[in-house]
Amino acid sequence: MIGVIAVVAILLVSAVSVYMLTSDDDNGTPTGLDDAELQVFGNINGDRFIDSKDQSLIEQLIDDGSTATEYPMADANQDGVLDSKDVDVVKSIINGEKTTVWHINQHDADGSGTIDSIVVSTKFPITSAIANGNGNMLTLLYSLGIHDQIKGCSKSSSVDLAMYGDVYFSADDANLGTSSSAITFEDGKVGSSNVIAEKNVTAVITQSHRSYLTNEADFEKSNIDVVRVSPASADPVLFVHSIMLLGLLFEVSDIADDYVDYNFKVLDYVEKNTASVKGTVSAVASSMTGYISVGESDYRDYIIKAGGVYGLDHKDFGTTTSIVVNDYKEVYLEDFQRIIHFRTGLNYDQTEESNQKYWNTYSKAFSDWQYADSGQFVTGGSLPPCLRVAYAAAAMYPDQVTLDAVDKLHQEYLDKFCSENDFDMDSMKFLLSNSTMN
Repeated sequence: MIGVIAVVAILLVSAVSVYMLTSDDDNGTPTGLDDAELQVFGNINGDRFIDSKDQSLIEQLIDDGSTATEYPMADANQDGVLDSKDVDVVKSIINGEKTTVWHINQHDADGSGTIDSIVVSTKFPITSAIANGNGNMLTLLYSLGIHDQIKGCSKSSSVDLAMYGDVYFSADDANLGTSSSAITFEDGKVGSSNVIAEKNVTAVITQSHRSYLTNEADFEKSNIDVVRVSPASADPVLFVHSIMLLGLLFEVSDIADDYVDYNFKVLDYVEKNTASVKGTVSAVASSMTGYISVGESDYRDYIIKAGGVYGLDHKDFGTTTSIVVNDYKEVYLEDFQRIIHFRTGLNYDQTEESNQKYWNTYSKAFSDWQYADSGQFVTGGSLPPCLRVAYAAAAMYPDQVTLDAVDKLHQEYLDKFCSENDFDMDSMKFLLSNSTMN
Protein backbone atom coordinates (compact mmCIF):
# COMPACT_ATOMS: atom_id res chain seq x y z
CA MET A 1 0.00 0.00 0.00
CA ILE A 2 1.29 3.43 -0.93
CA GLY A 3 1.95 5.49 2.16
CA VAL A 4 0.79 8.88 0.87
CA ILE A 5 -0.49 10.49 4.03
CA ALA A 6 0.07 14.21 3.79
CA VAL A 7 0.32 15.01 7.50
CA VAL A 8 2.62 12.07 8.20
CA ALA A 9 4.73 12.96 5.18
CA ILE A 10 5.21 16.52 6.36
CA LEU A 11 6.18 15.36 9.84
CA LEU A 12 8.61 12.80 8.47
CA VAL A 13 10.32 15.19 6.11
CA SER A 14 10.45 17.83 8.81
CA ALA A 15 12.05 15.39 11.24
CA VAL A 16 14.54 14.16 8.72
CA SER A 17 15.56 17.64 7.66
CA VAL A 18 17.10 18.26 11.07
CA TYR A 19 18.88 14.91 11.11
CA MET A 20 22.57 15.04 10.31
CA LEU A 21 25.02 12.16 10.23
CA THR A 22 28.69 12.38 9.35
CA SER A 23 29.17 9.49 6.96
CA ASP A 24 32.16 7.65 5.59
CA ASP A 25 31.12 8.78 2.10
CA ASP A 26 33.87 10.07 -0.18
CA ASN A 27 33.32 13.72 0.73
CA GLY A 28 32.49 13.08 4.40
CA THR A 29 29.63 15.60 4.21
CA PRO A 30 26.80 15.30 6.75
CA THR A 31 23.55 14.44 4.97
CA GLY A 32 19.83 14.18 5.71
CA LEU A 33 16.90 13.13 3.54
CA ASP A 34 16.58 16.48 1.80
CA ASP A 35 20.38 16.58 1.37
CA ALA A 36 20.64 13.06 0.00
CA GLU A 37 21.15 12.50 -3.69
CA LEU A 38 18.92 9.42 -3.55
CA GLN A 39 16.10 10.31 -1.15
CA VAL A 40 15.29 6.81 0.06
CA PHE A 41 15.11 5.62 3.66
CA GLY A 42 18.02 3.31 4.31
CA ASN A 43 20.40 5.48 2.27
CA ILE A 44 21.97 6.74 5.44
CA ASN A 45 25.15 8.15 3.90
CA GLY A 46 23.14 10.21 1.42
CA ASP A 47 24.90 9.17 -1.80
CA ARG A 48 23.31 7.84 -5.00
CA PHE A 49 23.06 4.20 -3.91
CA ILE A 50 21.83 1.86 -1.24
CA ASP A 51 24.72 -0.52 -0.72
CA SER A 52 26.95 -2.22 1.82
CA LYS A 53 28.10 1.12 3.22
CA ASP A 54 24.55 1.85 4.33
CA GLN A 55 24.16 -1.64 5.74
CA SER A 56 27.31 -1.26 7.84
CA LEU A 57 26.29 2.16 9.14
CA ILE A 58 22.83 0.96 10.18
CA GLU A 59 24.29 -2.13 11.88
CA GLN A 60 26.69 0.15 13.76
CA LEU A 61 23.85 2.39 14.94
CA ILE A 62 21.89 -0.64 16.15
CA ASP A 63 24.93 -1.93 18.05
CA ASP A 64 25.32 1.51 19.63
CA GLY A 65 21.72 1.47 20.85
CA SER A 66 20.67 4.38 18.64
CA THR A 67 17.00 4.99 17.88
CA ALA A 68 14.94 5.78 14.78
CA THR A 69 14.07 9.12 16.37
CA GLU A 70 17.74 10.03 16.46
CA TYR A 71 18.47 8.64 13.00
CA PRO A 72 15.26 8.48 10.95
CA MET A 73 17.16 7.88 7.69
CA ALA A 74 18.30 4.53 9.13
CA ASP A 75 14.69 3.43 9.63
CA ALA A 76 14.50 1.71 6.25
CA ASN A 77 11.12 0.04 6.86
CA GLN A 78 9.58 3.14 8.50
CA ASP A 79 8.14 1.34 11.51
CA GLY A 80 9.63 3.81 13.99
CA VAL A 81 12.11 1.27 15.39
CA LEU A 82 15.77 0.88 14.51
CA ASP A 83 16.48 -2.85 14.43
CA SER A 84 17.51 -5.82 12.29
CA LYS A 85 14.40 -5.42 10.11
CA ASP A 86 15.93 -2.24 8.68
CA VAL A 87 19.10 -4.14 7.86
CA ASP A 88 16.97 -6.79 6.16
CA VAL A 89 15.40 -4.16 3.87
CA VAL A 90 18.80 -2.84 2.86
CA LYS A 91 20.11 -6.37 2.29
CA SER A 92 17.09 -7.18 0.11
CA ILE A 93 17.68 -4.09 -2.00
CA ILE A 94 21.35 -4.97 -2.42
CA ASN A 95 20.48 -8.54 -3.42
CA GLY A 96 17.54 -7.59 -5.66
CA GLU A 97 15.06 -9.45 -3.46
CA LYS A 98 11.45 -8.48 -2.90
CA THR A 99 10.90 -5.85 -0.24
CA THR A 100 9.23 -2.48 0.30
CA VAL A 101 11.15 0.71 -0.39
CA TRP A 102 10.18 3.92 1.37
CA HIS A 103 11.15 7.02 -0.59
CA ILE A 104 10.29 10.55 -1.61
CA ASN A 105 7.80 11.20 -4.39
CA GLN A 106 8.19 14.59 -6.03
CA HIS A 107 4.67 15.97 -6.33
CA ASP A 108 3.28 19.46 -6.84
CA ALA A 109 0.01 18.28 -5.33
CA ASP A 110 -1.52 21.73 -4.81
CA GLY A 111 -0.42 23.31 -8.09
CA SER A 112 1.64 25.97 -6.32
CA GLY A 113 4.60 25.50 -8.66
CA THR A 114 6.67 24.11 -5.79
CA ILE A 115 7.57 20.42 -5.84
CA ASP A 116 6.68 18.91 -2.46
CA SER A 117 8.40 15.92 -0.89
CA ILE A 118 5.85 13.20 -0.12
CA VAL A 119 6.87 9.98 1.63
CA VAL A 120 5.50 6.86 -0.08
CA SER A 121 6.24 3.16 -0.29
CA THR A 122 6.86 1.12 -3.44
CA LYS A 123 7.13 -2.63 -3.94
CA PHE A 124 10.70 -3.52 -4.98
CA PRO A 125 11.91 -4.41 -7.53
CA ILE A 126 9.60 -3.09 -10.24
CA THR A 127 9.51 -5.60 -13.07
CA SER A 128 6.20 -4.59 -14.65
CA ALA A 129 4.85 -1.03 -14.85
CA ILE A 130 2.89 1.41 -16.96
CA ALA A 131 3.90 5.01 -17.67
CA ASN A 132 1.78 8.13 -17.66
CA GLY A 133 3.08 11.42 -18.96
CA ASN A 134 4.49 13.11 -22.02
CA GLY A 135 7.70 12.67 -23.98
CA ASN A 136 9.80 13.84 -21.03
CA MET A 137 8.94 10.73 -19.05
CA LEU A 138 9.49 8.28 -21.88
CA THR A 139 12.80 9.91 -22.83
CA LEU A 140 14.04 9.46 -19.26
CA LEU A 141 12.88 5.84 -19.01
CA TYR A 142 14.39 5.03 -22.39
CA SER A 143 17.70 6.73 -21.53
CA LEU A 144 17.98 4.48 -18.47
CA GLY A 145 17.42 1.33 -20.50
CA ILE A 146 14.04 0.68 -18.85
CA HIS A 147 12.49 -1.03 -21.86
CA ASP A 148 10.92 -4.43 -21.22
CA GLN A 149 9.51 -3.46 -17.83
CA ILE A 150 7.12 -0.87 -19.33
CA LYS A 151 4.00 -2.74 -20.45
CA GLY A 152 1.98 0.23 -21.66
CA CYS A 153 1.99 4.02 -21.75
CA SER A 154 0.16 7.10 -22.96
CA LYS A 155 0.67 8.01 -26.60
CA SER A 156 0.43 11.78 -26.41
CA SER A 157 1.37 14.17 -29.19
CA SER A 158 4.75 14.82 -27.54
CA VAL A 159 6.14 11.29 -27.78
CA ASP A 160 9.15 10.69 -30.05
CA LEU A 161 8.24 7.58 -32.01
CA ALA A 162 11.56 7.60 -33.89
CA MET A 163 13.42 7.14 -30.61
CA TYR A 164 11.29 4.67 -28.68
CA GLY A 165 8.22 3.88 -30.80
CA ASP A 166 9.23 0.25 -31.28
CA VAL A 167 10.00 -0.09 -27.58
CA TYR A 168 6.94 1.46 -25.93
CA PHE A 169 4.30 1.23 -28.66
CA SER A 170 4.72 -2.24 -30.09
CA ALA A 171 1.77 -4.56 -30.70
CA ASP A 172 2.47 -6.23 -27.35
CA ASP A 173 2.20 -2.99 -25.38
CA ALA A 174 -1.04 -1.61 -23.99
CA ASN A 175 -2.30 1.65 -25.47
CA LEU A 176 -3.32 3.84 -22.54
CA GLY A 177 -4.88 6.59 -24.62
CA THR A 178 -3.61 9.86 -26.04
CA SER A 179 -3.78 12.03 -22.94
CA SER A 180 -0.44 13.05 -21.45
CA SER A 181 -2.01 13.44 -18.03
CA ALA A 182 -4.88 11.06 -17.37
CA ILE A 183 -5.24 7.29 -17.45
CA THR A 184 -8.78 5.98 -17.24
CA PHE A 185 -9.00 3.39 -14.48
CA GLU A 186 -12.08 1.35 -13.69
CA ASP A 187 -12.63 -2.08 -12.16
CA GLY A 188 -8.91 -2.80 -12.28
CA LYS A 189 -8.65 -2.03 -15.99
CA VAL A 190 -6.81 0.82 -17.67
CA GLY A 191 -9.05 2.19 -20.40
CA SER A 192 -9.93 -0.76 -22.62
CA SER A 193 -6.85 -2.68 -21.51
CA ASN A 194 -6.53 -5.33 -18.84
CA VAL A 195 -2.76 -4.88 -18.79
CA ILE A 196 -2.57 -4.65 -14.98
CA ALA A 197 -3.86 -8.19 -14.51
CA GLU A 198 -2.38 -9.70 -17.66
CA LYS A 199 1.13 -8.30 -17.11
CA ASN A 200 1.10 -8.24 -13.30
CA VAL A 201 1.66 -4.49 -13.24
CA THR A 202 2.62 -3.20 -9.78
CA ALA A 203 3.39 0.48 -10.44
CA VAL A 204 2.55 3.57 -12.45
CA ILE A 205 5.43 5.90 -13.29
CA THR A 206 4.26 9.49 -13.67
CA GLN A 207 5.34 13.09 -13.32
CA SER A 208 5.44 15.49 -10.40
CA HIS A 209 2.92 18.07 -11.60
CA ARG A 210 -0.60 17.74 -10.26
CA SER A 211 -2.06 17.58 -13.79
CA TYR A 212 -0.56 14.11 -14.22
CA LEU A 213 -2.51 11.10 -12.95
CA THR A 214 -5.25 13.10 -11.30
CA ASN A 215 -6.98 9.85 -10.33
CA GLU A 216 -3.99 8.57 -8.36
CA ALA A 217 -6.26 7.40 -5.52
CA ASP A 218 -7.92 4.84 -7.80
CA PHE A 219 -4.59 3.13 -8.37
CA GLU A 220 -3.68 3.26 -4.69
CA LYS A 221 -6.92 1.51 -3.75
CA SER A 222 -6.03 -1.31 -6.13
CA ASN A 223 -2.55 -1.68 -4.59
CA ILE A 224 -0.80 -0.18 -7.62
CA ASP A 225 2.12 1.97 -6.49
CA VAL A 226 2.46 5.48 -7.92
CA VAL A 227 6.02 6.73 -8.43
CA ARG A 228 6.35 10.45 -9.18
CA VAL A 229 9.53 12.03 -10.54
CA SER A 230 10.55 15.23 -12.36
CA PRO A 231 11.81 14.16 -15.82
CA ALA A 232 11.85 17.70 -17.27
CA SER A 233 13.77 19.35 -14.44
CA ALA A 234 17.29 20.72 -14.75
CA ASP A 235 17.44 21.36 -10.99
CA PRO A 236 20.16 19.05 -9.61
CA VAL A 237 18.25 18.03 -6.47
CA LEU A 238 15.19 17.05 -8.50
CA PHE A 239 16.83 15.37 -11.47
CA VAL A 240 19.43 13.42 -9.48
CA HIS A 241 16.81 11.90 -7.19
CA SER A 242 14.46 11.25 -10.14
CA ILE A 243 17.13 9.42 -12.11
CA MET A 244 18.61 7.47 -9.21
CA LEU A 245 15.18 6.51 -7.80
CA LEU A 246 14.17 4.96 -11.12
CA GLY A 247 17.61 3.35 -11.27
CA LEU A 248 17.06 1.78 -7.86
CA LEU A 249 13.48 0.63 -8.37
CA PHE A 250 14.17 -0.89 -11.80
CA GLU A 251 17.65 -2.17 -10.81
CA VAL A 252 19.60 -0.09 -13.34
CA SER A 253 21.51 2.04 -10.83
CA ASP A 254 24.80 1.85 -12.72
CA ILE A 255 23.21 3.27 -15.88
CA ALA A 256 21.42 5.89 -13.79
CA ASP A 257 24.70 6.92 -12.18
CA ASP A 258 26.32 7.32 -15.61
CA TYR A 259 23.34 9.35 -16.80
CA VAL A 260 23.55 11.68 -13.79
CA ASP A 261 27.24 12.21 -14.52
CA TYR A 262 26.44 13.00 -18.14
CA ASN A 263 23.85 15.59 -17.10
CA PHE A 264 26.38 17.29 -14.84
CA LYS A 265 29.00 17.21 -17.59
CA VAL A 266 26.73 19.15 -19.93
CA LEU A 267 25.53 21.61 -17.30
CA ASP A 268 29.09 22.18 -16.07
CA TYR A 269 30.21 22.89 -19.65
CA VAL A 270 27.47 25.51 -20.03
CA GLU A 271 28.16 27.12 -16.66
CA LYS A 272 31.90 27.32 -17.28
CA ASN A 273 31.59 28.76 -20.76
CA THR A 274 28.94 31.35 -19.91
CA ALA A 275 30.59 32.56 -16.70
CA SER A 276 32.09 35.66 -18.34
CA VAL A 277 28.84 36.70 -20.05
CA LYS A 278 26.21 35.42 -17.64
CA GLY A 279 23.27 37.76 -17.31
CA THR A 280 24.01 39.83 -20.40
CA VAL A 281 21.21 38.37 -22.54
CA SER A 282 17.55 38.50 -21.58
CA ALA A 283 15.29 35.76 -22.90
CA VAL A 284 11.92 34.07 -22.43
CA ALA A 285 10.72 30.56 -23.17
CA SER A 286 7.77 29.25 -25.15
CA SER A 287 6.49 25.68 -24.99
CA MET A 288 3.18 26.13 -26.83
CA THR A 289 2.39 27.96 -30.06
CA GLY A 290 1.65 31.59 -29.25
CA TYR A 291 2.35 31.19 -25.52
CA ILE A 292 5.18 32.39 -23.27
CA SER A 293 6.11 30.60 -20.06
CA VAL A 294 5.88 32.76 -16.94
CA GLY A 295 6.31 32.20 -13.23
CA GLU A 296 8.02 29.10 -11.89
CA SER A 297 8.51 26.52 -14.63
CA ASP A 298 11.15 24.14 -15.96
CA TYR A 299 11.33 26.24 -19.13
CA ARG A 300 12.17 29.39 -17.21
CA ASP A 301 14.81 27.40 -15.36
CA TYR A 302 16.45 26.37 -18.65
CA ILE A 303 16.97 30.04 -19.55
CA ILE A 304 18.48 30.83 -16.16
CA LYS A 305 20.79 27.80 -16.17
CA ALA A 306 21.88 28.73 -19.69
CA GLY A 307 23.20 32.02 -18.30
CA GLY A 308 20.31 34.24 -19.33
CA VAL A 309 18.08 36.65 -17.47
CA TYR A 310 14.42 35.71 -17.68
CA GLY A 311 12.85 38.69 -19.39
CA LEU A 312 9.47 38.66 -17.63
CA ASP A 313 10.45 37.89 -14.05
CA HIS A 314 9.56 41.43 -12.97
CA LYS A 315 5.97 41.05 -14.21
CA ASP A 316 3.17 39.58 -12.09
CA PHE A 317 0.86 37.29 -14.04
CA GLY A 318 -0.75 35.70 -10.99
CA THR A 319 -0.63 31.93 -10.58
CA THR A 320 -0.62 31.05 -14.28
CA THR A 321 2.48 29.41 -15.76
CA SER A 322 1.92 30.58 -19.35
CA ILE A 323 0.28 33.47 -21.17
CA VAL A 324 -1.17 33.85 -24.67
CA VAL A 325 0.96 36.58 -26.16
CA ASN A 326 -1.97 37.99 -28.17
CA ASP A 327 -3.69 38.72 -24.86
CA TYR A 328 -0.60 40.48 -23.52
CA LYS A 329 0.74 42.46 -26.45
CA GLU A 330 2.53 44.75 -24.00
CA VAL A 331 5.11 42.02 -23.32
CA TYR A 332 6.61 42.83 -26.71
CA LEU A 333 7.73 46.14 -25.22
CA GLU A 334 9.74 44.37 -22.53
CA ASP A 335 13.50 44.27 -22.90
CA PHE A 336 14.31 40.70 -23.90
CA GLN A 337 16.31 39.68 -26.97
CA ARG A 338 15.51 35.99 -27.35
CA ILE A 339 12.49 33.73 -27.45
CA ILE A 340 13.53 30.10 -27.12
CA HIS A 341 10.84 27.67 -28.30
CA PHE A 342 11.14 24.28 -26.59
CA ARG A 343 9.03 22.14 -28.91
CA THR A 344 8.54 18.39 -28.99
CA GLY A 345 7.83 18.54 -32.72
CA LEU A 346 11.55 18.91 -33.29
CA ASN A 347 12.60 15.31 -32.66
CA TYR A 348 14.53 12.41 -34.16
CA ASP A 349 12.24 11.72 -37.11
CA GLN A 350 12.86 15.22 -38.45
CA THR A 351 13.26 16.07 -42.13
CA GLU A 352 14.11 19.37 -43.80
CA GLU A 353 10.43 19.73 -44.66
CA SER A 354 9.21 19.03 -41.13
CA ASN A 355 11.77 21.40 -39.62
CA GLN A 356 10.67 24.16 -42.00
CA LYS A 357 7.05 23.52 -41.11
CA TYR A 358 7.71 23.67 -37.38
CA TRP A 359 9.83 26.79 -37.74
CA ASN A 360 7.15 28.57 -39.74
CA THR A 361 4.43 27.59 -37.28
CA TYR A 362 6.23 28.51 -34.08
CA SER A 363 7.92 31.70 -35.26
CA LYS A 364 4.85 33.09 -37.04
CA ALA A 365 2.95 33.31 -33.76
CA PHE A 366 5.44 35.99 -32.64
CA SER A 367 5.75 37.88 -35.94
CA ASP A 368 4.72 41.17 -34.30
CA TRP A 369 7.74 41.12 -31.98
CA GLN A 370 10.49 43.60 -32.89
CA TYR A 371 13.15 40.85 -32.86
CA ALA A 372 10.99 38.25 -34.60
CA ASP A 373 13.53 37.71 -37.38
CA SER A 374 16.74 37.71 -35.35
CA GLY A 375 15.73 36.63 -31.85
CA GLN A 376 13.69 33.43 -32.22
CA PHE A 377 15.13 29.94 -31.84
CA VAL A 378 13.52 26.51 -31.76
CA THR A 379 15.05 23.52 -29.96
CA GLY A 380 13.81 20.05 -29.06
CA GLY A 381 11.32 19.86 -26.22
CA SER A 382 11.76 16.17 -25.45
CA LEU A 383 15.55 16.19 -25.23
CA PRO A 384 17.24 15.54 -21.88
CA PRO A 385 16.88 18.79 -19.89
CA CYS A 386 20.63 19.35 -19.78
CA LEU A 387 20.72 19.47 -23.59
CA ARG A 388 17.82 21.90 -23.68
CA VAL A 389 19.87 24.15 -21.42
CA ALA A 390 22.90 23.75 -23.70
CA TYR A 391 20.99 24.60 -26.88
CA ALA A 392 19.43 27.62 -25.13
CA ALA A 393 22.93 28.76 -24.19
CA ALA A 394 24.07 28.34 -27.81
CA ALA A 395 21.17 30.56 -28.88
CA MET A 396 22.07 33.28 -26.39
CA TYR A 397 25.87 33.03 -26.32
CA PRO A 398 27.00 31.41 -29.60
CA ASP A 399 30.61 32.57 -29.21
CA GLN A 400 30.94 30.96 -25.79
CA VAL A 401 28.73 27.88 -26.24
CA THR A 402 29.14 26.79 -29.84
CA LEU A 403 26.52 24.80 -31.66
CA ASP A 404 29.20 22.37 -32.80
CA ALA A 405 30.21 21.66 -29.19
CA VAL A 406 26.61 21.14 -28.09
CA ASP A 407 25.96 18.80 -31.02
CA LYS A 408 28.99 16.75 -29.97
CA LEU A 409 27.63 16.50 -26.42
CA HIS A 410 24.30 15.50 -27.93
CA GLN A 411 25.99 12.78 -29.98
CA GLU A 412 27.66 11.52 -26.80
CA TYR A 413 24.22 11.15 -25.21
CA LEU A 414 22.93 9.22 -28.22
CA ASP A 415 25.96 6.93 -28.32
CA LYS A 416 25.88 6.17 -24.60
CA PHE A 417 22.18 5.93 -23.85
CA CYS A 418 20.35 5.46 -27.17
CA SER A 419 22.82 3.34 -29.11
CA GLU A 420 20.11 1.03 -30.47
CA ASN A 421 18.95 3.80 -32.81
CA ASP A 422 22.28 4.69 -34.46
CA PHE A 423 21.33 8.38 -34.72
CA ASP A 424 23.86 10.73 -36.32
CA MET A 425 23.84 14.41 -35.36
CA ASP A 426 25.52 15.31 -38.66
CA SER A 427 22.18 14.70 -40.38
CA MET A 428 19.98 16.55 -37.86
CA LYS A 429 19.37 20.03 -36.50
CA PHE A 430 18.28 20.73 -32.96
CA LEU A 431 18.59 24.52 -32.99
CA LEU A 432 16.55 26.27 -35.65
CA SER A 433 16.70 30.00 -36.37
CA ASN A 434 15.78 32.41 -39.11
CA SER A 435 19.31 32.24 -40.52
CA THR A 436 19.30 28.45 -40.75
CA MET A 437 15.75 28.06 -42.07
CA ASN A 438 15.44 30.90 -44.61
